[in-house]
Amino acid sequence: MLSLMLRSGLATLCLLMASVACAPAIQNIVLTTQVDSAGSPLNAATDFSVDTPRILCSVNTAGLPGPATVQAKWLFNDGISWKTLKEESFPAAGASYIVFAVNAPDSGWQQGNYAFRLLLDGKQVTEKQFSIRADENVSLPVINTFSATPGTVTAGQPLTLSWNVGGATRVAISPDIGSVDAGGSRTVTPQADTTYTITALSSGGPSSKSVSVQVLPPVTETADLEVIDIFREASMVYYRVRNNGTAISKPSSTNLYVGMNVMGSGYIPPMAPGEQKTLVFGTFSWSYAYTTPATVCIDTQNENGPSNGQYKCLTRALAGVRLM
Repeated sequence: MLSLMLRSGLATLCLLMASVACAPAIQNIVLTTQVDSAGSPLNAATDFSVDTPRILCSVNTAGLPGPATVQAKWLFNDGISWKTLKEESFPAAGASYIVFAVNAPDSGWQQGNYAFRLLLDGKQVTEKQFSIRADENVSLPVINTFSATPGTVTAGQPLTLSWNVGGATRVAISPDIGSVDAGGSRTVTPQADTTYTITALSSGGPSSKSVSVQVLPPVTETADLEVIDIFREASMVYYRVRNNGTAISKPSSTNLYVGMNVMGSGYIPPMAPGEQKTLVFGTFSWSYAYTTPATVCIDTQNENGPSNGQYKCLTRALAGVRLM
């Protein structure tokens, strides 16, 4: 019985030792700004300047099992907690090195403490912390000019951003533009009010300047018919209509009212912007003996839209056919 227990214990110990011996180790984890064609780091650093365009981490995968997945998290400490900037994962098989990378924001890195956290099949195995700082001995870049021309546009209309910067290693414009040269111009077509910001970076830190542009709603061409007069000649009732809009009007209907009663109807043909027409209710004969109010309403079926509602009707007192 004792012999059996000893053999069982030795077997368990051997299994544990084998497991430990087979546990993969991740070697040579190096933070860097450059790697060679194989992914091997060309330099090593734990402190980076605020104008560093990209930070890399080269991981030697020698000895890792083929099916393993190597994962990485880039983190920033905002003074309260660690915030994830980026997550990546790659299979361990097929390469001597895996290179993870995080690009700087267009506005440059925020100064502070960062970390690169490495996981193997979801379990953390190591972490390397690094910092990003401004060099107090280096001057800030100078933004000589940054302008938008024109400063007010209609939606769909382009404008030009122009700039000139000195002493910068990187220059970027947001939103939606990204990295640019130290001097130049760019045509943009904003669809809403937008504030553009240029950020110039050196190892001494960032300089920025903003310019705001106003975007007006697009101009929509519409017809806008107005009744401008009503008059009588003999027994016929005439009216004048003018198109105050910016588009040709659609054919539309019109009615003549005396009181609440429709006494005649007519038709208004298409009218060009600014055009004026004199029309007549040809099937109606004015027979009132005394002065009587008459009302003409146009677009009675709302053919040209509601925008000209205040001008759709006009009332005039028309003299009777025989004066008393």
